[in-house]
Amino acid sequence: MKKILRVLILLCCSFGTLAQQSVVSLELTNTGKDTLYLSYDPLFLGAKVRKDFFVAASGISDAIQFGIADEGIVDLNFRGKVFHLYLERGNQVKIKIDGKDWPKSLQIEGSLNAENTFLQQFNEKFADNFNATKVFAQMAEIPIDSWEMTLFDAKKAQSDFYKKATGLEKFSPKFKQYIENQIRWNYWNYLLAYPIVKGNTNTALTKVMALPNTLVADLDTKKLQDEALLSDSYRSFLSYYVTYFNSKAHDFEKYKDQSKSMTDKHSFAREHLPLLSYQYYLAYLLYNNCDKVLPSVARNTFAALSVSSTADAWSKVIKDKCGVILGAKDAEIAKVLEAKDGSFRAVNLKGDSVALSSLKGKILYIDFWATWCKPCIEEFPYSKKLMQSIPSKFKKDIEFLYISVDDTEELWKKGVEKHALMEGLNLFSKGGWYSEAAKRFKLQAIPRYLIINKKGEIVYENAKRPSDPRTLGELIQLLEEK
Repeated sequence: MKKILRVLILLCCSFGTLAQQSVVSLELTNTGKDTLYLSYDPLFLGAKVRKDFFVAASGISDAIQFGIADEGIVDLNFRGKVFHLYLERGNQVKIKIDGKDWPKSLQIEGSLNAENTFLQQFNEKFADNFNATKVFAQMAEIPIDSWEMTLFDAKKAQSDFYKKATGLEKFSPKFKQYIENQIRWNYWNYLLAYPIVKGNTNTALTKVMALPNTLVADLDTKKLQDEALLSDSYRSFLSYYVTYFNSKAHDFEKYKDQSKSMTDKHSFAREHLPLLSYQYYLAYLLYNNCDKVLPSVARNTFAALSVSSTADAWSKVIKDKCGVILGAKDAEIAKVLEAKDGSFRAVNLKGDSVALSSLKGKILYIDFWATWCKPCIEEFPYSKKLMQSIPSKFKKDIEFLYISVDDTEELWKKGVEKHALMEGLNLFSKGGWYSEAAKRFKLQAIPRYLIINKKGEIVYENAKRPSDPRTLGELIQLLEEK
C-alpha cells in the first residue's frame, strides 16, 4: 500500500528577516510498520527540532514547521539511516522511498533535486572522512607529516569528485559554497585537531604540541566567514582553531583551570572571529562547558553573547541549559566541581545504572573501547591475560572495567559477546563520541586506559595498555598500598 506524507516546512531567514514556506513531500511505498522522522538543528548546538511520523496507517498527512535560515540542513531519519537534505527558502522537494529496496530506492525530485542527489552521493562516498570518531581512531598512530598527507589526499579526492559532478554548473551558488566549505574546513579541522587530541590523550604532557609552521602557513583566516556556519566542518574547525591558536598565544601550556581556559578562549575568539561565528562559538563554549567553570566566568561569557540582538536565539538556549550556573555563586559551584569525580554513571548488561563511586575501595583498571576500534580489540587478549595474572589474594580488591562508547547499545552487546569480555565489568555510555564517558574523561581517541586507586582518585589518566609488561607491576603496587 502506498502512503503519501506531505510535510509543510516553514523556512525563515535567520536574524529577523522575512519567512517563506517550502514544501517537502514524502512518497512512501511498501513501508509496513515504520517510523520516519525529520529533525533540524537551527542553532547548531545539538538541540534539534524533531517530528516523528508513524507511517503504518494509510492516508497520513501532517504539517510541521522548522525555523530554517536562508538555507539549512534537515535530517531525514528512516530505519536507522540518516540522509541530509539541503534546503533553501521556497523549495518544492519530493522524496520517494520504497521500503523493499531501502535505502537504494531513495529518489529526490523538484527544487534542488540535482544538488540533493549529489549530496547523498558525496556523503556516502566520503562518510569516513567526516566521521570524527573514525578520524580520531585513524589519527592515533600516525605522525603529523603523514597525517597531513592523509588529509590532503582526502581533500583532493573530495574536490575531484565535486568538480566532476553532473550538472555542477547549474547547482545553486549557495549549495556550491556549502560543499566547498565542507571540503575546505574538514581538512583544517582535523589538522588543527591533531595536537589537541594528542595533548588531551597524553596527560603526562604539560604542553600542547606545536604544529610545524609550514603546515599552517596556508591557513587563510580571511576565509573565516559567517556564511560558512551551515557547514559542520567549519563549526568544528572554529573550536579547534580557537583552542590551538589560543594555546600558541600562551606558549602551548595546558590549562589546569577550566575557568581560565574559557576566559582566554573567549578573548581570542573576540579578536579573531567574524561576528556571527564569534557568537556561535561563545554559545558552543557555554553549552558544552558552563558546568565546568565558575559562575562569574560563565556570566561574563554569556553577557558578551547576549549583548547583540542577533544572538537572541542562542542566548535563550544557553539560559535554558545553564540558568542554574548563571545564577549561582562561585563558592557554591566550586564545591560541586571538586566533587564531580565520583559522579560518572554508565549502564551494565542488565540495564542497571552503575556509578564509579559505588566501586570505591577497589583498584579500577578502565578500558575505553568501541566495536569499530581495531587497536582496542587487539588489546583484549592481553587484558584477559592481565586479569588472570593478578595474584589470588588481590582479586577481590581490583575491578577491570570495559566501558564502551559505541553508538548503540545493540552494537555494544554484540561486541561483548563476540569478544568474550564477560570476565570484566561491562558498561555502556550512550552517545558515542558525545557520550558522558567521552565528556567526563575527555576522550579524544581510543583505546584509552585509566587507573583509579582505592580512594577513588585517578592516579593514571593515561595508563599503559594491557599489552605493556609494566602494567601488571603498577597495578600490584597500588594493590599493596594500605
